[in-house]
Amino acid sequence: MPVRDEEAVTSDVAAPVTSDVTAPVTSDVTAPVASDVTVLRADIDLVDAEIRALVARRGELSRAIQRARIAGGGRRTDLARETRVITPYTQSFGRPGTAIALALLEICRGTKPTG
Repeated sequence: MPVRDEEAVTSDVAAPVTSDVTAPVTSDVTAPVASDVTVLRADIDLVDAEIRALVARRGELSRAIQRARIAGGGRRTDLARETRVITPYTQSFGRPGTAIALALLEICRGTKPTG
């Protein structure tokens, strides 16, 4: 049987699984999980803050559009446009996406333009 070079042999074989034998062994199995959850929750809190900032920015833009439409003799809302806003949320998230889009429109639409 011909001998293959070492590089060819190792490329055909999966890398061996190794473990970190220096890692401390603890009987408290929940500690790493709780730590991970804490970090992940902090990340969610950051994302939520970003979402709130984006919704506030969207509201500012929406109110500016409302003022411009009214100043031009138009209506404050454009139902065709709102439908175009709702559709991608529904396509992405189903029924809950529709609820998100409707809530977003309501928040950003307000009851009357400000300023």
